[in-house]
Amino acid sequence: MTSTQIVPDPKWIKHYLREAADTLHRLPRAYAKPRLTGWPDVVQNSFAYDHTPRRTRPASPSPAAIDRLDESLGWMFVCNQEQRVVVWARACGIAWRRIEDMDGRSHMTLRQIEDRGVAAIRERLRITPPPRIFDLPD
Repeated sequence: MTSTQIVPDPKWIKHYLREAADTLHRLPRAYAKPRLTGWPDVVQNSFAYDHTPRRTRPASPSPAAIDRLDESLGWMFVCNQEQRVVVWARACGIAWRRIEDMDGRSHMTLRQIEDRGVAAIRERLRITPPPRIFDLPD
């Protein structure tokens, strides 16, 4: 991102949404549960889909990662429900094929929905730039 460009590109947005999903996964459940009430429904419901078996608990996220998580999840409110579900599913690393099976639409349609959701987030970030807790890409 150059000094004249103030709107992050879609890759930057997706990177921080993936980081948010990872941070949320690494939070201890006792910490995450009370905080869920202010988060989008799709994020609250993603706790039910923790389907990957693990032997050890992942390392706790840093305080800065938790701050970025809170900010990134706020971006989801600019998306409509349809976009929110697809954008969050992709941030959680769910494959297009699995999303197709759950949703019933083609991956091309779902990609368009994701693109519209990321565009809505990008528009919000154009109006209200992200805080300094985020590293701006080069």
